[in-house]
Amino acid sequence: PPSSHQAPTAHRHHCLVLVAKEELSSPFQLQTHPPMFRSRRIINNTTFTSTSCHMIRCAIITFAASGMIMLHTKTSHSLDNYLKNDSHDLFIAPENMSVGAGAADTKESMIELDIDNACPRSSAINTKNNNSPPPNLMPLDRLLSIVKYWHEINCPQKETCQFASIGQHLLHIAMKRNQTLLTVQVGAMDGRSNDPMYGMFVETRGKNYVQARNGDIAPGRDSPFPDLRNWLPVMIEPVPKNYEDMKETYLGIASDRGLACAVPIHAAVSYDSTKTTCPFCRFNTADDAPPSCKGQPDWMKFQIGTLDCEHSKRFFNKDFDLCILQDPLPCNSLEKLLSDHFVPAEHIAMLQIDIEGYEYILLDGMFKEIPDESLPPVIHFEHKVMKDQDMTHPLVNRTSRVDHTKELLSSRGYHFYDEGEDYLALRLV
Repeated sequence: PPSSHQAPTAHRHHCLVLVAKEELSSPFQLQTHPPMFRSRRIINNTTFTSTSCHMIRCAIITFAASGMIMLHTKTSHSLDNYLKNDSHDLFIAPENMSVGAGAADTKESMIELDIDNACPRSSAINTKNNNSPPPNLMPLDRLLSIVKYWHEINCPQKETCQFASIGQHLLHIAMKRNQTLLTVQVGAMDGRSNDPMYGMFVETRGKNYVQARNGDIAPGRDSPFPDLRNWLPVMIEPVPKNYEDMKETYLGIASDRGLACAVPIHAAVSYDSTKTTCPFCRFNTADDAPPSCKGQPDWMKFQIGTLDCEHSKRFFNKDFDLCILQDPLPCNSLEKLLSDHFVPAEHIAMLQIDIEGYEYILLDGMFKEIPDESLPPVIHFEHKVMKDQDMTHPLVNRTSRVDHTKELLSSRGYHFYDEGEDYLALRLV
């Protein structure tokens, strides 16, 4: 229960689970100081599955707003009558029952990371401190359960149904379990500018969705995560200048925030199996670039490189031949790029994509190489450029880029939340 000076409000919910060693009689007096909670009727020997979790958690939130408390686990038979007829029930879990944050009682399948190869000491980022990431990645079955529970609690309220919120929540749990949270970012740019991962874990600017409890996390000045050893970021960036700046950014994170390992990949994601190098259109940022190119804003110079050179031609128009370089860069499928760096594509917790309108092609290809049961529980991708392209240059004989992408994801159990220029997609299966 809350401390004596904290009364339950509509903005706080408190859940208490009692584990019963023997049958208890009703009524049962729950003693608290101050005496905030009244007697509850007891339901003994209740077993639980995930089928009725949603109903119970809704009840907890409802009762918290009125100063009530619901003691809960998950039940295999309907609690509908109890909830309709008596809003003061106390649920007692049998002693041998596993009780968690809305997660199904399944045995986790641990995946051990090949740390020596994925995090080679030859990389300056990985030698900046003495930390080492925990060898066990957060397993997908646990991730899916956490994401579903988080979604039910947070997404009815738009202000907390955010990419940053679920990311901070997952890292917090990884820290408590001594596991590693694997994230993959395609189109990482310099690792800092307008970067959702950097804003989520490093410099949150006051948007800290995880509160410190009992000393579990000691929030820093800008972030709730002063030690990031439980985060394993994979950053894929094809533009040479951006790639070098990105490595410097992560050197700083390793130095200042204890990041133990990062996997920078200088390549582009492509699903053309006939190529291992791809023509990549990027802005000419060389010292000898034409003066009219040098005068362009930084976002144009560094943020809009793309494999879709036709889009680049349309965007720059007459300046294309003057300011755009078509470099052959290493390219391969997402799964192949990751496996070449000893990172398992089947255990990505969060996937962030910002590749200037190419998102629909990447996701289409990824779904063909990664089995549905191994897809990332959380995908965050930009839709702004795709929408612009759909308006000015619609695809021939097929649905729009954005609709095609949403259909791909929806068919695999993802639910969408619009964040302005991006979509947050959560896999709720």
